[in-house]
Amino acid sequence: MTATDTKLTEVTTNSMATHRPILHRAVRLSGLFVLITALTSCATGRIDPTDPIGENAKQIDGLMRLSGYLAAAVGVFVAIAVAVVIVKFRARPDDDPNDLPEQIHGNKKAELTWTIIPVILLVFLTVITIPAVFDLSGKGDGRTIKVEGQQWWWQFSYDIDEDGTPDIVTANDLVIPVGEEINLEILSNDVIHSFWIPQLNGKKDAVPGRVHHWRISSPVPGIFYGECTEFCGLSHANMQMRAVALEQDDYDAWVEEQMKASSVPTAASAKRGYDLFGQHCVSCHVVNGVYEAAANGNANLTSGYAPNLTHLMTRTSFAGSVFELYNDDGSVNIADLREWVRNAPDRKPARSDNRQGMVSFAEVLNETDLDDIVTYLSTLGGPPPLMPS
Repeated sequence: MTATDTKLTEVTTNSMATHRPILHRAVRLSGLFVLITALTSCATGRIDPTDPIGENAKQIDGLMRLSGYLAAAVGVFVAIAVAVVIVKFRARPDDDPNDLPEQIHGNKKAELTWTIIPVILLVFLTVITIPAVFDLSGKGDGRTIKVEGQQWWWQFSYDIDEDGTPDIVTANDLVIPVGEEINLEILSNDVIHSFWIPQLNGKKDAVPGRVHHWRISSPVPGIFYGECTEFCGLSHANMQMRAVALEQDDYDAWVEEQMKASSVPTAASAKRGYDLFGQHCVSCHVVNGVYEAAANGNANLTSGYAPNLTHLMTRTSFAGSVFELYNDDGSVNIADLREWVRNAPDRKPARSDNRQGMVSFAEVLNETDLDDIVTYLSTLGGPPPLMPS
């Protein structure tokens, strides 16, 4: 073997030793990228941002897809350019390792190209996005519903009078008529939250002391799922909500039922539950017509609000939409409702000692008491016009 051959072998060996860790790292990163892609492409349960239903959601989806296509085109172009550079300027056996390739500085054509093209793309996206931002934030011609976020659930108030008193108050289920664009006035009673039902519109923050306007609508009946998207404390991940879109006749019937006040039950078990409710629950919860002491934000909680339970059974869920109120066969979900009354902090993380979330009654109520309270709660309206599928 000649001296030249020996030197060439040493260069090749050193080059391979140098690039082997890089190759292994690239393989590992590629595997990680594939794993992340697979995980992020998995279904997100009932919350599906990729299937817009409302016109506002479709507008957002169109902008996102357009920007995604442009980003993909740029990514493909950059990947091709990188591949060309790797192939064209790869090390060859006859190259002198001490020689550097020709150095080029200040290539104006190249610099202008990779500056002007991104600027054009960004200006294009800006021109089509800004009008959409103002359009989505504007008020529509439909009715207005007040949306209040608190740790860790949502309250919806309908047909608010001049004195600020709403005709209807619900929790977690936002009920709207099909085909009508609803104006939302979104605010918070404690910390910053964010309202998001992706199939009907994008995200809008709920901020204490401020009112943010938003719009939602659905052209078809159905139940659309959402969640809080601003970290707001211990049970942020358990702060969900639903929009229930009803045909006009069903919506009118729902409104008529919601306008009815509750009355004192006559059945023995329900009456005992009613009395127990008055002893343990009325410092926070309202039942229109019988228990209204905690109305108007006077609940014994940091936010001042607890779910109005007047027509509890007309809803599809409870506890921030964490639990279904009905089983698949249409029967009341007594098991979860009973355990929630017994020990809510055990079912959904909360700081009841800091007046953030429902307290536990595990040491206060016996089994018979629990049965009676759940029996009373089961008399508060129902069933809902639509059941989750």
